[in-house]
Amino acid sequence: MDYDRPLQAGNMIEIGIAMHRPSEPKGVIFYNPGGTDAGIVLAWQIALDQTKIFEGLLDHDLLFMDVRGTYSSNPLNVSLDLFQTLFGPYPTTPNEYRVFQEASATVVQSWIDLSSPPGIIAHVSTREVVNDYEMVRKALGYAKINFLGASYGSYRAQQYAFNFPDQVGHFVLDAVTPHALSLSESALDSIAASNRALERADAYCQSDVKCPFHTQERGSLIKAFHTLVRIAENVSSLESVGVRQTVSAALLQGPNGLPDFLAISLGLHDALSGNFSFFQSSTSLTVADVVAMPLECSDQSESGLTFESFKISLAEGLRHDTSGIGMAFAWQIQLWCSAWPYSFSEKTPLLVQKSMLLVTSDFDDGSPTEWTTFGWRQAPNSGLVVRHGDGHVSFNLADAPSNSLTKSFLRTGILPSTSDDISVTVYPPGGVREPISDPYQVPFRV
Repeated sequence: MDYDRPLQAGNMIEIGIAMHRPSEPKGVIFYNPGGTDAGIVLAWQIALDQTKIFEGLLDHDLLFMDVRGTYSSNPLNVSLDLFQTLFGPYPTTPNEYRVFQEASATVVQSWIDLSSPPGIIAHVSTREVVNDYEMVRKALGYAKINFLGASYGSYRAQQYAFNFPDQVGHFVLDAVTPHALSLSESALDSIAASNRALERADAYCQSDVKCPFHTQERGSLIKAFHTLVRIAENVSSLESVGVRQTVSAALLQGPNGLPDFLAISLGLHDALSGNFSFFQSSTSLTVADVVAMPLECSDQSESGLTFESFKISLAEGLRHDTSGIGMAFAWQIQLWCSAWPYSFSEKTPLLVQKSMLLVTSDFDDGSPTEWTTFGWRQAPNSGLVVRHGDGHVSFNLADAPSNSLTKSFLRTGILPSTSDDISVTVYPPGGVREPISDPYQVPFRV
């Protein structure tokens, strides 16, 4: 449980892993799908032929681990009723911020009281997770590992590469969550990503006749969204926060792994005609939402967790908000962690000299593409792949044009050649990235 103490009774937890194991593996690939996403379930999906995303890699051992504190790896517990109190409009006064701090303290105490073994809540950071991966590597006898880290999994992959460089094989960081980025910088990038994502929804309406705003001018969907937010402020059965949350969630990921532009456009059109059902559907919390709190708080820096810093970050972000969504996960983290009682991590750059491949998409609304560029600067010998399109985590999109490059690097460790076309741009180590693509100019495809 605590790597600073000896392995003995009271300091041990169980970690759940699952593997795909061919008869003559050509190596091993550790896969972390990100955040608090279930890992082990992917092994079952491969076994039951329910996923195609690993095609081309099935001649390797594929290792999946539920990170500590989740699912089969000593899951943490909390009162969901208490957890609900951490959501609501952002505080704008010291007293409102204090309410969130008190709620945070109460929720953290619930984690402490309901989770076991005692003290586990203080040991769920990325530092411990990468040590878990290293323990698994040693136990299974691999000299080196290849690693595919997606979204927050990229944060863990980079930490592992920094801590254990001699064990690093071929590492791919997809939809990067970088080290050393402050919460304030993170929020600004998230606002920029939301601006682009809503413009992509508007661009979709210009290109697809199924959108009810198709015959209207550019900007019509954005205007409809702004109108509905204003209406929601005066409708008892609708909340402006809920409207923004619903659109934000649909922009992040729809049923096929891509933003659900059609659902957004139909929902807005119906709402402006008096049918609010799209914005009143249940948005119940998932396990991933809940368990994210202690894992995220353990990785934060203490700086930025005051009302003054929150107020400055919020004001700066909203000044750049053209979408009207006005939400950033970094602000939610600041509120969640405002009463975190344990030690924090240092937000320092992790310079990784190993050759890795970083992958992003222009219009990722989950891990803003700026984050991958920021992380690339900490990896001077690594290549960068920019997929010109939508969606969070390119590897999860089986037909994404970047996937052949990802899989080739995982197999060979050879960086893809520099190239630039309508689907993908590949940059060499030390290259200079071109400006992010215009949301209205990139065709709609994977």
